[in-house]
Amino acid sequence: MSSRLAFASPAQATAAEIENFQRLTRQISISGVQEKFSLALSADEPGRLELVVRGGTYLLKPVPPANFGAVQSVPANEHFTMQLARQVFKLPTAACALLQMADGSPAYLTRRFDVRPDGLRLAQEDFAQLSQRTEQEHGHNYKYDFSYEEIGRLLKKYLPTHYLPEATLFFRLILFNYLVSNGDAHLKNFSLYRRSETGEYRLTPAYDLLNTSLHVQDGNGLALGLLANDDETPSFAANGFLAFDDFLELGIRIGLPPSRVRRLLADIVGHEAATQALLGKSFLPPELRARYADALASRRQRLRYSLAGAA
Repeated sequence: MSSRLAFASPAQATAAEIENFQRLTRQISISGVQEKFSLALSADEPGRLELVVRGGTYLLKPVPPANFGAVQSVPANEHFTMQLARQVFKLPTAACALLQMADGSPAYLTRRFDVRPDGLRLAQEDFAQLSQRTEQEHGHNYKYDFSYEEIGRLLKKYLPTHYLPEATLFFRLILFNYLVSNGDAHLKNFSLYRRSETGEYRLTPAYDLLNTSLHVQDGNGLALGLLANDDETPSFAANGFLAFDDFLELGIRIGLPPSRVRRLLADIVGHEAATQALLGKSFLPPELRARYADALASRRQRLRYSLAGAA
């Protein structure tokens, strides 16, 4: 497969290409302002990706048409964050790559994990669907007015047989999202799918991971509340930021053994040398690499801090 696409980004496209982009964009869901386009390998030219209306096996995300800070680096940000999750923290993630559009602008490409090589699409539902939350019934912020503890309860409801390993994976994803300052880990960015080999539902590989603090002000750095009912730990009440005690409480509330929660918390603040080495190889410009490293250092410090342990 070529690392350069045969068509221009929406910002540089011709009138005909813009019309085609708009037609194809309406065929698949769009989260926020991030445009996604469906692609498939050409039957006529091996290794060439082309835009398709249906039957796509890849999703393409060009530079968002938005007034974010460092918006040109959004694709590189997502690519690095996904690689960090996969290579360093050993989280299952969607396969991805960073490509160039015909005009030279970057674009993030990911292979659809819900489509088998034979073209069969696997059943998949995100947690907005599983919680039966819609914009029509719950308002514009329906994806965000929820908590990770409540997602844990839904996991137990829908995956009772495999709950402990799936809850462990879910907890690791929450820790990773906090570490990298992903303020967009909302209900639609967690899903279950039915595995073709067993017919059982499990958590999908992670997707849509990026450090949102490089582009917007993201508050505490998580899209949802940590605990149900707006509950707060004494640590959060005293300090106003999420720290070790908050995630320990979440892990215990979703049914993980306390010893496992502590082990996972110890792991997420490690791997500093491997993380820095991978960051040095990323496609992010030097200034954003430095800001990313600072964000990671800040979150590690918070995740190591325990009010209960200091008392």
